[in-house]
Order: sequence, then C-alpha cells, then structure tokens
Amino acid sequence: MCCPRLPFYMPDSSRFAYALTQLRYRRLPAERQLALSLAFYLYVQSGRVRRQRDLLKRVVAEDAALSKSLADYLKPPPRGGNSWKRSEAQWKRRTEAHERKQRENREKWRDHLRSNVATLRNSGLSRGKITDDQWYLHQRMVREDDRSGRWTDGNWRDLIEEFDEDVAQAFRDGAVGFWRTYTPKLRSEGAPANETPFAVIFGLTGLHIEAAETANWPATLNTADVALACRYASCELNGFPVWFPALFNAHPSVVGDFLLSEIRSELATETPDGQSHYILSDVVSSGQWAWNQLAPEDYDALAAKEPANLSNLNDLLAIVQGGSVADLELARLAAKKCKARISMDHKALWFAVWVGVDPSIAIPALAVHVDKIAKPKTRTDFAMRFITNLLGGRRGVRSGVRTAYRAPNHLKSLYLLMHRHISTTDDIHRAGGGAYSPGLRDDAQDTRDGLAELIRNIPGKEAFVALSDIAIAHPEESYRPRFALLAKTKAENDAEISAWSPQQVHDFIYGLECTPANHRELAELARLRLLDLKDDLEHGDSSIAGILKDVSQETEIRKFIGGVLRDKAAGRYIVPQEEELADAKRPDFRIHGAGFDGPVPVELKLADNWSGTELLERLENQLCGDYLRDNRSNRGFFILVYRGEKKEWTISTRRVAFDGLVGALETHWANIAVKYTGIEEIGVIGIDLTKRRR
Repeated sequence: MCCPRLPFYMPDSSRFAYALTQLRYRRLPAERQLALSLAFYLYVQSGRVRRQRDLLKRVVAEDAALSKSLADYLKPPPRGGNSWKRSEAQWKRRTEAHERKQRENREKWRDHLRSNVATLRNSGLSRGKITDDQWYLHQRMVREDDRSGRWTDGNWRDLIEEFDEDVAQAFRDGAVGFWRTYTPKLRSEGAPANETPFAVIFGLTGLHIEAAETANWPATLNTADVALACRYASCELNGFPVWFPALFNAHPSVVGDFLLSEIRSELATETPDGQSHYILSDVVSSGQWAWNQLAPEDYDALAAKEPANLSNLNDLLAIVQGGSVADLELARLAAKKCKARISMDHKALWFAVWVGVDPSIAIPALAVHVDKIAKPKTRTDFAMRFITNLLGGRRGVRSGVRTAYRAPNHLKSLYLLMHRHISTTDDIHRAGGGAYSPGLRDDAQDTRDGLAELIRNIPGKEAFVALSDIAIAHPEESYRPRFALLAKTKAENDAEISAWSPQQVHDFIYGLECTPANHRELAELARLRLLDLKDDLEHGDSSIAGILKDVSQETEIRKFIGGVLRDKAAGRYIVPQEEELADAKRPDFRIHGAGFDGPVPVELKLADNWSGTELLERLENQLCGDYLRDNRSNRGFFILVYRGEKKEWTISTRRVAFDGLVGALETHWANIAVKYTGIEEIGVIGIDLTKRRR
C-alpha cells in the first residue's frame, strides 16, 4: 500500500491514528523508527493512555528493533548514573589533594624563606647569579600581579600578605641590587631574537622598583649605569619600560646614541622578508619622545641607502616624518626616491611621503608616473598601495604621512586621480557576506572614498568649489549628480550661522544686535553699519550728503566714514585707519573684532575719480589680491561714493550710470569668485550723495 510522506510539522495528539498507520505500512527501517518516535510522542501528549500503549506494543511485536526502541522509550536507561557520580567524586578528591599539596608546599617555602631572609639579598653569592628563593618569589609576585603586557611591573608589596614584610623587603632589595651585577647581551652582539634569559627579567624588575621608588632617579645614575639600563630596556616585552622616557630626557645623548647604534645594526642585518621586532619597531610604537633626536640620523640613513625591508622603511619614515626633519628636506629626498629604480611597494610609499609635504609638485608627478605604467592591473595596484600609504587603512593601520595635501584643491586632484585608476566597477561589496579578512582592495576603496569625506568636512568656499569641480569632472558620470548635491548641501550648511552665546542673546534682547564672536559675524555687523550709513546719506532727513558731495579727496571721505563706524562701535569693534601691512600696502581701514583675530578690510573709492576699468582692476588686485591675502580674513567690502560729477562709466563696450557701475562690480566679483577660493564674500556698496537732492 502506498502511503503519503510524513509531513514536517509538530502534530497534536489527535494525529496518533495517522502515526500508527505509518508505523504499520512503512517498509524502510529508518521510516518505521521515525513513525514510532512520532507515535510515542503523541502517546505522551495524550496523557499516556493505556489503550494507545497496548496498540503500540502489538504493532511492533514482530519487529525486534522496534520493540527494543519502544521498550527504551517506555523505560529509558540511566544516563551515566552512578558512574558519572563516581567520576565527579574522583575529580573532586584529586582537586582537593592537589590544593592541599600546594598549600603544604607554600607553607614549606614560607618557613624556608623566613629562615633564610639574607639569601634573598644575594649576600655572598657570585655577581649576576639568581637564587632559587629569588626565582620562586618572583614567580609568586608575577602570578599575583595584574599583568601589563611587559615582563613585570615589580609589585613586590603583593608578597607581604603571604610571606611577611621582612621577606618581601629582602626580595625587593635583592632585585634592586641585582641589575647592576648582570650585563644583558644585545642583538647586535649575537643575542637570540626570541629568547629572554630570566636574569634579564629579574634585572628589569629591579630597575622598575628602583626607578619608581627613587626621587629624581635618572639624575642619580652615572654614564655606565645609563648604558647598562639601555641594554635592559632593549629586552623589554611590547615596547620600552615605563622608566625609559625619563631616562632619555635626563641623558638624551647616551640613550640616543644607544638607540641609533642598535638601529644601524638592525638595518645592516635586515632581509627583504620578515620583521626583526627590535629597537626600530619599539621606537615607532612607544618611543615618540625620541623621534626629534633620531630623525636627522634616520634621514641620513635613508638618503644613503634604501632599506631592503618595507617594514623597516615604514618605521624609519614614521620617525623622520614625525620628527624634526623640515618639509623641504623631506620633499627633496622623496622626489629623488620617486625617480630612482626601487620596488613598486617602496615607490608607492615614497610618493605618499612626497604628497604629504609638497602636494603641488608631487601630485602632478604622481599622475604622470601612474599613467606611464603599461599594465592596467599594475597601475591599479600601484594606486591602491599609494592611497593606503597616504591615509592608512581600515585595519587600524595609521599613516605617518604629513598633511600638507589636506587642502580642498589637492584632495580634489587626488580623488579624481584615484577614481581614474581604482574603478568602482571592481569594488568589493562585503555587506551581508559574513566574516572576511580585509585586504588591499578593501583598504584602497575605503581610503579613495575617504578623500571626498575629507573635502566635505573642510569648512568654507574652497571645499565647495572642489566638490563642484568633481561634479563636473568625475570620471564616472553616475557620481556627478551626487557631488552636485553634496556641493549644494555644503553651501547650505556653511550658510548657517553659528549658535549665539548666552551673552550674545542678552545683548540682542536689549540692543537688537550683539558683539561678534568671529570673523563672519564681524563682517555681518560691518555690513549693517555701512548700509545704515548709506541709507542715512541717501534718504535721511538730516543727511549731510550735500556737504560731502563737494569733497573731492578720498582721504576726507575716509575720515568721515571711519568716524561714523567708530562712533557706532559700542565696544563691539575698533576701526584704525590705513594700517600698514607686511608688504607696506595700506587698506583704507580694517575693522577688528574683540576677542578674536579676523579683521574685515574695507576699500573706499570716489567713483567720480576713477574709470570703470580702473575700478574693476582695484576690486580684483587691490582688495582681493592684496588686502585679503591674510588667511585670517575672507570677507571684505568695496565702497563706492558718487558725488555727481561723472555721468557714465565704460564697462567693456557698455556705458553705464552709477547704479550700473555698482552692478557691474558685483557681477565682476561673481565671475572671479571661483579663482579666489580663500575669499568667501566681497560686498560692493554704492553710496549716491546726489540721491537725497534729487
């Protein structure tokens, strides 16, 4: 008889008859066992009805295997039973015996050490030797200590509770007295790379205790002691000991010479593959305090010979870039290395160094170099190595490259260049893919896209222009609308004023204006003052425009406007006239805020005295080119005062009246604004002294 397949769901007790039918007519042993299991489950769910149990027994009576299974279901065999309990008891007895033996052993050691306190101070023993008693106590101290990742932190006081004050103090004295009796062997003298003798560990313990408990410890050491301490420091686990920076500060010449000597030895024995994990890597990871002193020597080593090992090159460059070597020197060496015959990995790193200190020269050179690589795959690989060296990677790899490239125009050039050679069509998308180990491609695509994020996070107009340029020139058209939106969003965000302080809110409530807190707020206040002056002269009932229109000297008008601004300052700004700048240029006046350094320059022109072409030139070259070169100022004003003597001005081929002249100057600034990325705004304000009369 053909029966349907057993359905895959949890049935209720009413399905017992169905399960029993399957048990009768299924032929495969596995299917019959499954049917029995289901039937027994339903029997239990029904409350173990006797009639159902009897039916089960009759159905399986002729099948020995099923009968055995049903018997096991009805009366399950014990799970481990007494055997498990016996095993647990046996383990408990063994543990108790072991702990009892340990306690007895510690008691014997405690009694022995209390009776032999003198030996802990190494009294009468050979120099450089360690007793079993000292070794035992050191192990007890380390076992109790909260480990820091170094060989020991020397917490000898932890021994007092178990062994008493005399034993712990004697151990402390012995450790402190030991380090001067032993001389660790250096790697440069043939010491094994992966072995640290216990004598070195014990000496480091004594050094740590002495340094921690001796006031002004480095000053108490002579030159021989300092040299010996340096030997111990080179053997520390995971970097240098905590006392080593203070030793360097007190004895920079001795410690610096030691570090340089070991680094030279390390470089002399390097191989292209593998890392030595010795002084060089320790200086990079935990010896930043020595970089300024080591950097010139390491620079000379790099100039003399290219390291064979990429890791060593990375470490040397980290010290040089983080140290006292000037950008100019570093740029000169990097440019030379980028032209030399070295491996692709090394050259990618040197280009990153060069871009970090001299991006205006290095980025065009980088573009030329990448374009000359014949194979597309090699081109992409080089670009990926360069960009990860420049910015670091997602695996916590930090870049030591200097940051001169972090200006919007340089970041824009790098972003477009990287997108040309690291195409998004080959990107790896990891989302939802489970666990993975990131590689070079992951790091490269992250850092490539990170360039755009750096631009977005830079405030100001220059970053907006860079995003707008990318929206036009991006090598992948699908990205262009996105960058156009980013540029628009940035302009909107930058237009938002900063939050007022409580004092500014108070000032505004009582005076309808507040004291500027930055350059932008100062420029806004200056605009309001100048527009108030314009309105008063052109429309005010008490306007003195009729008097001023007869004044033909700009100096006299400047004095008047400067005086008005000063009279209305209310302590919120000051207005010195014709300050002399570093190049001996003198703006008509600059408005200075209180509590910050960001002056707003103002240039004044009597429109009647100048041609249209001259005014356009003065706006661009004088105000933009001279007075706003200072990076503290990115907003300024160009004031035109019209006395009514001149009727028209020529702008290109057009002739315009005064209102047209003001509009032409505003249009001219709008046209050249992209060129002056460091200038946020130029306000053109025209004051017509004839308007009130008309």
